[in-house]
Amino acid sequence: MKKNQGIKEMFASAIKEHQKNNLKTAEKFYKKILIEDPNHFDSIFLLGTLLLQTKKFDLAKQFLQKAIQIQPNHTEGIYNLGNTLRELGEFQKAINCYQKVIQINPNYIVAYNNLGTVFEELGDYQRAMICYQKILEIQPNHMDTYYNLGHVLNKLGDYQKAINYYEKAIQIQPDYVDAHFNLANTLKELGEFQKAVNCYQKALEYKPDYVDAHHNILFTLLYFDKADPKYILSKAKEFRFSLKPINDDLLPKHQFNFKPKKLRIGFVSGDFRQHPIGYFLLDTLKHLKEKNLELIAYSNFQKKDSLSFKLKSHFTNWREISNQNNMEVINQVRKDGIHILIDLSGHTNNNRLPIFINRPAPVQITWGGHSGGSTGIPEIDYVIGDPHVIPIKDAEHFTEKIFHLPNIWMCFTVPEFEVIIKELPAIKNGYITFGSFNNLLKINEGVISLWSRILKTIPKSKIFLKTKALNNLYLKKKIISNFEKNNINSNSVILEGNSPYKESLASYNKVDIALDSFPFSGCITTFEAIWMGVPVLTKKGNAFVSRQTESINYNIGMSDWIAKDNDEYIIKATQFASNLEKLTEIRVNLRKKALNSPAFNASLFAEHFNNTLWKMWNNFISKNGE
Repeated sequence: MKKNQGIKEMFASAIKEHQKNNLKTAEKFYKKILIEDPNHFDSIFLLGTLLLQTKKFDLAKQFLQKAIQIQPNHTEGIYNLGNTLRELGEFQKAINCYQKVIQINPNYIVAYNNLGTVFEELGDYQRAMICYQKILEIQPNHMDTYYNLGHVLNKLGDYQKAINYYEKAIQIQPDYVDAHFNLANTLKELGEFQKAVNCYQKALEYKPDYVDAHHNILFTLLYFDKADPKYILSKAKEFRFSLKPINDDLLPKHQFNFKPKKLRIGFVSGDFRQHPIGYFLLDTLKHLKEKNLELIAYSNFQKKDSLSFKLKSHFTNWREISNQNNMEVINQVRKDGIHILIDLSGHTNNNRLPIFINRPAPVQITWGGHSGGSTGIPEIDYVIGDPHVIPIKDAEHFTEKIFHLPNIWMCFTVPEFEVIIKELPAIKNGYITFGSFNNLLKINEGVISLWSRILKTIPKSKIFLKTKALNNLYLKKKIISNFEKNNINSNSVILEGNSPYKESLASYNKVDIALDSFPFSGCITTFEAIWMGVPVLTKKGNAFVSRQTESINYNIGMSDWIAKDNDEYIIKATQFASNLEKLTEIRVNLRKKALNSPAFNASLFAEHFNNTLWKMWNNFISKNGE
């Protein structure tokens, strides 16, 4: 009797501590009970649930399985086991658990929800939608389900329906921050940039420290035709003001060496993978590691691909930080003794800009990831560019100090495989094919209007667009419609979705002249076109994002392919298209010409970059009296 009474008292204490979220204390009580009574069901179940809460998934699995052995139809136990198996990546077993819960209790809404979520994670969007629709049969105004349906439909590319579901969720709960945010994301995909910014702003009204909303506003503004640089900077500063630094007393002190033989350089990015940044870095890193540098990666993206492993081989150390909070990352950087910490993401997805406000490294820079826009973070000392993409006159639009590389801000990684450049297609076709493989978001109505004027000027000419978004039927129809509004027959417009990298490069053999977009110019697509012997016609811009191709053309000796305005853009396109002999000559020689330029010479670029890093460090030393 005394034993039972003792267990009862311990269990009451365990429940009390568990409810107060004193999980360590509660765990001790549950374990004490199980020493006395190994089959005490409630303690087994609740300990398993607690271990799930504390992310001790393997242990949680053991206890929850034991609980179900004792009570096979215990819905909460089966449900939590499903959640645990999902966290462990055992998706089919998780599905089985959720389905069993639903079999026992057909109205168990959260089981339908999590079952739908697992199907989403597996890419089975149709089955996910069935689960979510079932919830609405049970509870018609379940706002989270409307949100989830919007999310699934967004992934399926059914943007209009996704918008409807997000709006329904907001109608039910006007301060549904994530619904406002994802509605904005969907509108951005449709090129509705102002509406997207308005929705991001709405999310910030309800949650001023919503970091991703700040990021997405800043990145979306880059697509605006006449965005005010002062306004963009003000929004970047708003982002910084929304951040609260960690109390530095809670962090370890810097452990760097003032006079190192080798600089320790940290690279922070969510793009160490098949991503433009990943491709740009590959050859540069290979040559940088031969310098008096130690290279440390701080990777903020869990999934790895073949490029990730190639990149990893060029780093001295590789740190996975996607599951670490800001304090943990700062701790790691300081312990690593990093001299210069480089942000490679800016305000793009998977960035870790908030860590920079605590200055984990004595010198901090941003480079490449945000197409040169200011982070708005004064704790980041420099933005790296070149004289073309960021002229000194633009200094007032940055919180960072502009630091120029001598030639170009970035260097292309030449593909490891061979892709043959074929004969100028116009010779065989009897007409000029213009092309653009730029992100579809860059191809706005103004761009289409200008390109249409070119197509109407040059008889029989066609335009070939190729990018991932063109896998979407709705977006394909929208592009065709925009050309038709400009009196261009759909037969003159060739649209193609994405394909493997080698095939994508080979597709440039269908293009005579590449046309750049504005105000957001091409970058990696410009490099790729040039590599394939295709010259890129661009025009001068008023911001980093609109000057990328301009810089590339200057650096490969193709400055005559830079127009000063729309009219000259059309004139140059017409002139170049009429001279097939000259286009043939360019096609034959352009790759070789590019290889001898700073834009494609990774060894030369790495030398310049290494010198730049040492200059930055020496500046720091001189300012700090060492």
